[in-house]
Amino acid sequence: MLSLGTAAVAAAVALSALTGSATASSARTTTVTLKHISFVKETVRIHRGDKVKWVWKDPTVPHNVTFRTRHSKTQQTGTYTVTFARAGTFGYHCTIHPGMDGKVVVR
Repeated sequence: MLSLGTAAVAAAVALSALTGSATASSARTTTVTLKHISFVKETVRIHRGDKVKWVWKDPTVPHNVTFRTRHSKTQQTGTYTVTFARAGTFGYHCTIHPGMDGKVVVR
């Protein structure tokens, strides 16, 4: 016969098998702000599985976030979020403003 404590542990293990590994819930989101024609936090360092969220705070100036293979829409307000599944260094820029560049370093 299982004790109440053992049964609780067994139930938790069964639940974790259904919902995925514990590391999935530890994914973090790092915020980069688009303001004054710049990316505030030009370089961010994150872990695989983490997200970066860009937040527009330049309401009178349109911007976009453009990587080699993906991009946000050009907008003046709103957000754009990307999950980084693999390690590497990923540069991005705003196609409207030369010199408005950023980098995501994924470990």
